Amino acid sequence: MDIEFFKASELDGNIKATIHANGKLGFNRNAEKKLNLESVKTVKIGRTKEYEKDRNLFLITTETDDVDGFAVMKSGSYFYANTRSLFDLLGEDYENVKVIYDIVEIELNGQKIFKLKRRTLERKKGESEIEE
Repeated sequence: MDIEFFKASELDGNIKATIHANGKLGFNRNAEKKLNLESVKTVKIGRTKEYEKDRNLFLITTETDDVDGFAVMKSGSYFYANTRSLFDLLGEDYENVKVIYDIVEIELNGQKIFKLKRRTLERKKGESEIEE
């Protein structure tokens, strides 16, 4: 029997973004690498017509400033986008509910985009916002 073992170092780890209690969308270190955030100026976020049913979002990155995108900022070694107005529009209760998006790369019409698969957890008082 010939067994081939998977190499964890070659797999994309826990790639995610979390809406902070202040409405900013923060990216973990794996997302920083996968999205190449060091060279990204803005992220554009969209949804499908079925959004109310699945609550998933879609994201593309741009290496130039785009007035229709959200500027990617860096604080220390941490990347985020100020998305409060977007999540207010979408009715997200980010102050009381921890909204996490697992990020998966997909291809749509020949273009690489990222699907943000939504999940939620109860937000605990005093919980750290930055996750690895």
